[in-house]
Amino acid sequence: MSQRARQSMFPEGVAPIAAPLISVVIATHNVASCLPHCLNSLRAQSFRDFEVIVVDGGSTDGTVDLLKAASDVVTEWRSGPDRGIYDAWNKALPLARGEWIAFLGADDWLWDADALGRLAPALRGAVPRYRIVYSRLRQVDATGRVIDELGEPWEACRARFRSHVCLPHPGLMHHRMLFERHGGFDDSFRLSADYEFLLRELADGDALFVPTLTVGMGWGGSTTSPGNFVLGMQETERALRLHGLRPPTVTWAYWLLLARAYAVLRALVGERAARRLADLYRVLTFRKPRYSVVQTAGPEEGSR
Repeated sequence: MSQRARQSMFPEGVAPIAAPLISVVIATHNVASCLPHCLNSLRAQSFRDFEVIVVDGGSTDGTVDLLKAASDVVTEWRSGPDRGIYDAWNKALPLARGEWIAFLGADDWLWDADALGRLAPALRGAVPRYRIVYSRLRQVDATGRVIDELGEPWEACRARFRSHVCLPHPGLMHHRMLFERHGGFDDSFRLSADYEFLLRELADGDALFVPTLTVGMGWGGSTTSPGNFVLGMQETERALRLHGLRPPTVTWAYWLLLARAYAVLRALVGERAARRLADLYRVLTFRKPRYSVVQTAGPEEGSR
């Protein structure tokens, strides 16, 4: 783990003044096409005890102009070069004053006007037993089709989390004590620093599940691209081993074989055809197709 990730991300001895209950952090880079939807979902919230912090990676597509015009909902923003989404999140943490901190991708959104309001009672009563609170999210593709709904009680998913499956992270609530205790995100990970961070708390701790739908997640960013399957699995295994855990041997070997086969297929027939074949495999194994209608997002754009 990098030294930066170990250090507390808040200034020592500085207590938030008139702190909101929730800080929503958004990392952006060339997201002018999708950021308005995210910001509008925040504007629409009936619960108002929150702030919005945006750290932009030096956008050139009009994103900065959107941020300049969004002072009614964006509490504070910065723009400049960064090393990716986890570096941007680390830069946002010292700006965040909320008791609870949530991260949204620029192509994510709060599902309805009462999303934060439904979470607030659980947040107010969670500490000291729970410092991570999560709910349900829906993954939605560019056509508006719901790809999947994620989020289930901690008791049902605890073992899988500790072996290979991250909790749904967009909108997940981190108590600020986590960053004081564990430091920031390890940005040596490209895709899995959020999972590694949660493992610091949940390798032997517990999380609180709130059974309500709160977040819509754009499908097609770097973490959901089949082109990143191998890297994602390698980083997940590295995160687990950092915390004395390991993935399920047989299942992991099978998934890694499929991921590498997809990489070879993609090189041979191209991205579009590989996605269609991946969906055909899903249909043949009695699952819903999810890849062929999605356009590939670059590793430093969109939700990054």
